[in-house]
Amino acid sequence: MDNEITSALPSNRLGDIAYARILEALFSRKVLFGSFISQSELAKMTGLGVGPVRDALKLLEADGVLFIHPRSGIEVVRPSTELARSTYQFRTIIERFAVRQFTRTASLKALDDVIDLHERARDDVAKLASGHNFVDEMAEVEDGFHLPICAALSNAIVDSAYGRLQLLSKIVKMNGLVSGRTAEISINEHLEVLLACKDRDPDRAEEAIVRHLNNALQRNLGLV
Repeated sequence: MDNEITSALPSNRLGDIAYARILEALFSRKVLFGSFISQSELAKMTGLGVGPVRDALKLLEADGVLFIHPRSGIEVVRPSTELARSTYQFRTIIERFAVRQFTRTASLKALDDVIDLHERARDDVAKLASGHNFVDEMAEVEDGFHLPICAALSNAIVDSAYGRLQLLSKIVKMNGLVSGRTAEISINEHLEVLLACKDRDPDRAEEAIVRHLNNALQRNLGLV
């Protein structure tokens, strides 16, 4: 039945499905980061034809997730110090300017909502067992913090670039274990930025988000 549905879809839609299925295979570790795999193996794994897989591979190469070698196959990117540094450097370039705009334009309600998200997350961290891995909880907090800040620029090109950066950040964190202490530190760093935004102090907000991203880089360098 699934094959009947996908065969009726336009080719560009099938490429999107192949893209999503390849990423799912990577993050579920069916395909290992740093490994080589062939186009035909990916077609078999995704249950789609070579055409949609080829379209997906072009997008994934543009996103920096893999490299296409004409003679030796597809090389999946490996989480590395260089990847972590490059990703966080680019994020810092975008977010230090975005947070200044966010400080000027975000409504008090929007700021209070994001602050409330963080305070609830901090309470949840305190309640859960010390051995708990907070990866999933922190993913929601990270999106709730960074996405509205970048959206303040109202720039479609930035949004597209930041989407790729989010994907690369997720790859860097693949082997991550987020302890309660690490989660608490990150939440408090976010709150420092948000409180500066609420005070309408763009200089303080910029300093706080640069400090947070530098600290996050150092935390993530221990994962690669």
